[in-house]
Amino acid sequence: MTTIRSTIIRGAAAVVLATGATVLGAAPANAAPDTWAAIAVSVETGNIGYSYEQPSGSAAASAAENECGASDCRSFVRVSNGCAAVAQARNLAWGWAYAASLEEAKRAVVRATPGRGARVLAYACTGAHR
Repeated sequence: MTTIRSTIIRGAAAVVLATGATVLGAAPANAAPDTWAAIAVSVETGNIGYSYEQPSGSAAASAAENECGASDCRSFVRVSNGCAAVAQARNLAWGWAYAASLEEAKRAVVRATPGRGARVLAYACTGAHR
């Protein structure tokens, strides 16, 4: 569990949570099939939970929400056979992204987060993508 109490704003996080979780289902040809990772965030506490190597998207989301450790934890992003990342900008806007590799996911989430100075707060990968 990671805590980001000093950088979370309920309104900014609620906008992201209201849009729902993002799911990636495509896998590279050489990836192990049917493995999932997820990242969950608590708006109230700022906790972040993650999971990896789960058998399904729903199992990954549940594991991430449980690891987050707060009653309001919700899955932000799920990924199958790749990496997911969550970031927050200086203006406290949230972003999430996924890609085939960790470095690609980190670059993508910084670009996808509205505002300047986005920093990666959490990431989760499956299999050889770590």
